[in-house]
Amino acid sequence: MADPLKRDEDNENTGHDEEMTLLVDAVFRLERAISRIGAMRLRPWRMTLSGYAALHVIEARPNLSLAQLSRRCFVRPQTMTRIVSNLNDAGYVKRKISPGNERAMSLTLTARGRKVLREMDVEVLKINETLGQNLPSEERAKMISLLRSSAVAVEQEIAVFEGL
Repeated sequence: MADPLKRDEDNENTGHDEEMTLLVDAVFRLERAISRIGAMRLRPWRMTLSGYAALHVIEARPNLSLAQLSRRCFVRPQTMTRIVSNLNDAGYVKRKISPGNERAMSLTLTARGRKVLREMDVEVLKINETLGQNLPSEERAKMISLLRSSAVAVEQEIAVFEGL
């Protein structure tokens, strides 16, 4: 059986491998471009797209623990600790002892956090518009669905590697 990751003349799947590599390259390039434009657009608030996403999750699901928040934002707990510290220092979130677990902290948005989140929404919607400008409107929903399905497939593979 040919190794799907091996890239040489003896591999009978070379054409398919190139296509998949191009897909990975395209997705990686898009992810990097989105991160860069997100940082640029959110610079006035000294915010990243990960921090912005965390604010949205906290708004929708107040009182989540740090571990729950990190899972919902697809970042490591250590990364979320840094993000939440920055959000707290900026006055966007309030930490308090979790109602269900005295050893855990829960998070809620402050009035300032809600205000800046609405301001940042305007900038992030501009990124969304840029992403969709080359897609006919009827194709956007399909593209979103395909991207989410692909993300789920990769996340399932990650779980297998992690032995979950």
